Amino acid sequence: MRNPFVLSGRIPDELFCDRVEESKRLLQIINGRSANVLLMSVRRIGKTGLIDFCYRREEVADNFYTFYFDILHTSSFQEFVYEFGKEVYSRLIPRGQKILQSLATTIRSLNPQFSFDPFTGMPVFSLEIGSITNPEYTLNEILGWIEQADRPCVIAIDEFQRIGKYPEKNIEALLRGKIQQLQNCHFIFAGSQQHLLMEMFQNSKRPFYMSTLTMELKAIDINKYREFVQYWMGEGGKNIDNETFNTLYNFFEGNTFCIQYLLHEAYDMLESGESCNAKTVQRCLDSILANNSNGYREALSRLTTKQKAVLAAIAIEGKATKLTSASFLRKHKLESASMVQTALRILKEDEWVSVKDNVYTISDQFFGIWLRRQFYAEGHLAF
Repeated sequence: MRNPFVLSGRIPDELFCDRVEESKRLLQIINGRSANVLLMSVRRIGKTGLIDFCYRREEVADNFYTFYFDILHTSSFQEFVYEFGKEVYSRLIPRGQKILQSLATTIRSLNPQFSFDPFTGMPVFSLEIGSITNPEYTLNEILGWIEQADRPCVIAIDEFQRIGKYPEKNIEALLRGKIQQLQNCHFIFAGSQQHLLMEMFQNSKRPFYMSTLTMELKAIDINKYREFVQYWMGEGGKNIDNETFNTLYNFFEGNTFCIQYLLHEAYDMLESGESCNAKTVQRCLDSILANNSNGYREALSRLTTKQKAVLAAIAIEGKATKLTSASFLRKHKLESASMVQTALRILKEDEWVSVKDNVYTISDQFFGIWLRRQFYAEGHLAF
């Protein structure tokens, strides 16, 4: 039996845990074709999986063209348009020659290079970012094709808050102006930096103010998640008791990715008939952190000494508040409130840390645990 705790790629329906109400709501919005939606959550809790699950429902797959692209690693409007164009071609090329000709006729400025896969005979393409010399013009062409498509379209843009960091001016206003004119297309704006998204969509001075319905994706209910995990452990002849799962769930505050990662490792580690207990989870956690240690160290090397000091302070606290207070500065031997504010600005912009309700946390929970271990005298933080 394959490992049921999937970490990457498409999640089969039977291995998709719960999200009954969330998928029902998102499907209602998509099928209603009358609103855009803002989908928010902390990182790695299942936004992408939920969108993909809804896209694969028969009522959507048979009646809509669906697109999804992640802009977390983009740094300019040109890259945004490149990712958008690449997604449109990737999704539509398998649908046949007629659509391919339609794309080539309408979106002329992209000029992709086509060839055929020698094994499948399917057309494949390559697209160079340098071919986008006028991003706004190319975006107009893409949206023009979408507006004339023979099916309504749904476009999900993940980590949408990233557009606020582009060097080009007024990108929010430009996108809002184009989006509000579309009738054949609706958008899912997804993201994990909730303070930035709330500012973008709830500040009356910003272009996207009150332009969407809002969904906040929270952790899967502990009881439903435990039932799911115990069932699939049992299908593989393995077991996890209630106490171990509850401890694991609470330790990661229901973060889907972290829990799935630990369970994936545990499932592979256990033999048929064995049980996953606290020692199993601890061994898996140690292994995950060891495997990622070099990457974490390389990532830290990109920060200044002052940024590292503030990051370490947040990691040690776990949930940090009042970072510029005298007590916080003394406790963590930080230079000054102004130094903390300057470092925090970069750490938030580059998504090293997340903030909600004035509480700061390390965005990647595994990285946060690894950091805390570096600053504990005993060199070990137990599960």
